[in-house]
Amino acid sequence: MAIRAILLVDDDEDFLDIAKRAIEHEQLGATVSVARSGFEALSKLGLTSGDTAGPAKEFAAIFVDLNLPGVDGWEVLRRIRADNQLHRLPVVVVSSSAQAGDVGRSYDLGANSYVVKQYDPSGPGRYLARAMRYWLELNRPATAAPRLS
Repeated sequence: MAIRAILLVDDDEDFLDIAKRAIEHEQLGATVSVARSGFEALSKLGLTSGDTAGPAKEFAAIFVDLNLPGVDGWEVLRRIRADNQLHRLPVVVVSSSAQAGDVGRSYDLGANSYVVKQYDPSGPGRYLARAMRYWLELNRPATAAPRLS
């Protein structure tokens, strides 16, 4: 059975509200956990210093903003890629920045996809829900295996 959970990491409450409504409208049938900071995301993934049990739940993908308070999206991405258990977890950067440097740096750090936040009055957040649908329904993830040394 496919994993039906997404971690959405963003500190913009308006963006989160729009995303939640779009996800409901698209009827993804997924559990969407929200983290409002990079540290909270790392904690939900079991990557903070006090965590010993590993991730609290498995996610099909993580959608992370770059500009977060404290720990930024790039550091979240770095920590995921450095972890033996989570290094294959799909990470989608969702940012208002379309700058080539931000896009390139994200891919250099191991992002699987980069989505620029969009404003579409006819379907607010639809692009995000459709991107999530891809990772939930169409993508075939690698099996979770430890990194070979």
